[in-house]
Amino acid sequence: MPTRRPSAKPLRRRRPQKDERPRFVIFCEGTVTEPVYLNAFAALPEIRRVAALDVRGMGYDPHRLVAEAKQARRSEPGARESRTEYWCVFDVEAPEPHQGLRDAVQMARDNGIGVAVSNPCFELWLILHHAEHTRWLDTEEAQSLRRHSDGSTGKGLDTVEYMQRRKTAAGRARQLAEMHERDGSSFPGDNPSSGIFRLLEAVEQAPRQHGGPAKPSPSHGLE
Repeated sequence: MPTRRPSAKPLRRRRPQKDERPRFVIFCEGTVTEPVYLNAFAALPEIRRVAALDVRGMGYDPHRLVAEAKQARRSEPGARESRTEYWCVFDVEAPEPHQGLRDAVQMARDNGIGVAVSNPCFELWLILHHAEHTRWLDTEEAQSLRRHSDGSTGKGLDTVEYMQRRKTAAGRARQLAEMHERDGSSFPGDNPSSGIFRLLEAVEQAPRQHGGPAKPSPSHGLE
């Protein structure tokens, strides 16, 4: 008599687990360098454990960039959850600054959007990974100094090297912010400066900040 095999149990599909990490949607003025840097940051194991980053290189001026973030915050699914933050990353530029900078920052403040501004440009943030810099410079000089600092010939980055030096850069950027505070140099007259360190700190501190009730809108550090 043939042996009766036990009937196979029906396979149960596991429900996909909800991602409980705080989420950061980051709109960048630049389309290459800033997204490459921030995506490298997002891919670090210690960052992936604590937050999810959605980095978008837009190529827009600051005012339009903030307007896009404002629209996304209003319309995207899950945008109003307390664990989602919207940020804009843009430059001041020099010697001719972007028009409407103050309006862009005010719009961000009014709509709960954080901003990380580099003055004159994002290249200043990259320079701080390699050396201190405390004197005024324009965009062209910043780009030249950045190329001299890392040997680059374009907008690409050696992301491994930059990620290893990011905390040093953050310390130098914080010192610049303190220098301008002492001198009474306010935005957009705070050249050189970069608020990128505030964005990185917001991501790294996200589990503590989002562990309880919704917190106030992220500070842009330009008050």
